[in-house]
Amino acid sequence: MRNTLTSGRARRIAACTAIAVAAGTLLSTPALAEDKGPGAPKAATTKAKPRFDWDGDGLGEIVRNGSIGYPDNYLLQASAKSEDKPFPLLVEADLVGAQQLITPGDLNGNGMSELITVSTDGTLKLFADVNKDPYSAAWTSTGWNAYNKIVAAGDLTGDGKNDLLARTYNGDLYLFPGTGDLKAPFGERIKVPGSWGDFDQIVGVSDSNGDGIGDVYARNRTDDLVFFAGTGKAEQPFAPGVELGAGWHAYNQLLSADDRDGDGLSDLLARTLNGDLYLYRADGRGGFAAPVKYRSGWNDADVLAGIGGQAAFGNKFLTGRDAEGRISSRYTTNNGQFSSPSAPGAPDRDTIGHANSLDGSGIATSLALTGGHLLTSGFNGVHGDLGAGWDAYDSITGPGDLNGDGHGDLLARDRTGGLWLYPGDGSAVKFGDRIRVGDDWKAYDKILGSGDVNGDGRADVLARTDDGHLYLFPGTGDGSAPFGPRQDLGGGWNGYTMLATVADASGDGTTDLIAVDASGQAYRYDGQGAYGGKFKPRAPLGGGWNTYKELL
Repeated sequence: MRNTLTSGRARRIAACTAIAVAAGTLLSTPALAEDKGPGAPKAATTKAKPRFDWDGDGLGEIVRNGSIGYPDNYLLQASAKSEDKPFPLLVEADLVGAQQLITPGDLNGNGMSELITVSTDGTLKLFADVNKDPYSAAWTSTGWNAYNKIVAAGDLTGDGKNDLLARTYNGDLYLFPGTGDLKAPFGERIKVPGSWGDFDQIVGVSDSNGDGIGDVYARNRTDDLVFFAGTGKAEQPFAPGVELGAGWHAYNQLLSADDRDGDGLSDLLARTLNGDLYLYRADGRGGFAAPVKYRSGWNDADVLAGIGGQAAFGNKFLTGRDAEGRISSRYTTNNGQFSSPSAPGAPDRDTIGHANSLDGSGIATSLALTGGHLLTSGFNGVHGDLGAGWDAYDSITGPGDLNGDGHGDLLARDRTGGLWLYPGDGSAVKFGDRIRVGDDWKAYDKILGSGDVNGDGRADVLARTDDGHLYLFPGTGDGSAPFGPRQDLGGGWNGYTMLATVADASGDGTTDLIAVDASGQAYRYDGQGAYGGKFKPRAPLGGGWNTYKELL
């Protein structure tokens, strides 16, 4: 991997107001997940500092964005010690388009926190000393798109320096030991024993059992949460996993801000579909006390530092066209629902859909076909004309990054059934030479794609045959052969008159499918990342959707 060091000054300040709720007002709720952790909470004997303590009170904070679909608006959530208060968070322009935020802690021992951003092209950017203005330095490293999950887990090797974990697409987990030097903050990777591919959520904590060593919680696809205690040994950083019980698929994201109650132990936070945030207080043995409701309304955060799952990135809008050709859009609200439709504009027969993350901003790019020219229009104001000849295709979609370079690509089917990949360069206005990646795609009457369906971090494609079978084509990251063997998701899908995909409607980071029947009733099928091969049972979205003649 290539590492560079740059210096920079914070160029923009986003001062956002945190939710004004007293942290001490915790509402008792029934346990949503079975917890096998024994006993009452105990105090840590060796306290590990929270990895992101912006206000210096000894308690961890949460970094999150505050506006769905617009990842340049970040706020700092106050710690659990007092009422939430407004905090300014200094935001570099480089934060725009960050797919993931990581809070690794104090990496050089000067008492200040660092912040890492991860972009879709695999670039890590480290912002040092974010407790003050200006930031003192920024370290950049490329090539991290070789991993589908990057986790900060405190000090795993016992040397007092915080480390990083990264998982490959085939399930191998690697430890990157901290060096204490911000010019090269992590050393050569060390493979962690075992396979980690079965976990759809991995959360690192600074220390939950009181030994001063970082730990990890991981949720498997069969719904159990597993605790991996840190050992302090680089070659074998974790003790054998201990299952803490089932029921954890009640949450769409798990995360940790480390110690939230002042006992020196790292606690776990879990968010439900409706946006409620629950606090699981560490008991000092890897388990938890009974959960308590901690916050509400957190479905509006689609980027949270330290989440266990994947972060959705791309098309968060669902667009429909009525019989008069007028277009209106709804945006996802991260709780399985959509906003009210926007007011329809003037008739528009040219727009054909939205492509996923063509420009790296994290916001969808509109596609329009006019006189054989394919036009791109991004929400960031970038417009492009990709030239003539695109009317040779009867299906054009932008499912995301198909060749593994981190840039969104286009798929186009010609009228003989040939499928072509146009590799993007991250600009949304220029694409590489097309590559033929499939034949006989004429068998499908609908080709859909908007990100990661199966939860492995790669963009996938869905396609429906005339007889109503829906197939998943899992992404491989190889531009010459971008799909693995197709998977049959069952029949009966021709019972729907309209199908569309969005990058994520339910807040779990996987692509969701929207289906509308002839009566105008719409349904949401959640991406199958946590469900082992099939979509979750459909959830109704209400009627009246037959005002649209097509979903784009």
